[in-house]
Amino acid sequence: MHSDPEGIVSYDVATGVWKQYIIPAPLHLTDPTLAECDGRIMLVGLLTKNAATCVCIWELQKMTLLWKEVDRMPNEWCLDLYGKHIKMTCLGNKGLLMLSLRSRHMNRLVTYNIASREWLKVPGCVMPRGRKRQSIACGTAFHPCLTAVA
Repeated sequence: MHSDPEGIVSYDVATGVWKQYIIPAPLHLTDPTLAECDGRIMLVGLLTKNAATCVCIWELQKMTLLWKEVDRMPNEWCLDLYGKHIKMTCLGNKGLLMLSLRSRHMNRLVTYNIASREWLKVPGCVMPRGRKRQSIACGTAFHPCLTAVA
């Protein structure tokens, strides 16, 4: 993703060609992350308006090159984010999105199943020395297979 002008830059590994698509982002969006799920380009981000924050998911429509909202995090979960300065990262793999929501007072992992439209909180885990920490790295998830071309 790029911000000036808003849109997406892609690189075709097979042809070595770069392309730029001018696609305006949804209003009031912060921490936007692109994720690929089952061949679909998804945009996951935080909608923040008047201290209220909610995680939203959009899908890029191939014909119009516009974002269409797919789903929002349940309202009761969004209330937990109210007034907090949340940082989000997201990875996509097959039909599943994994989101890391972090603030000074919160550290939560959440999954979203695109096919069933189901949100799930990942149970907390205790790290060595009793530290509780959940996070995912920024990057791109992929599904390795034996037929991949190097």
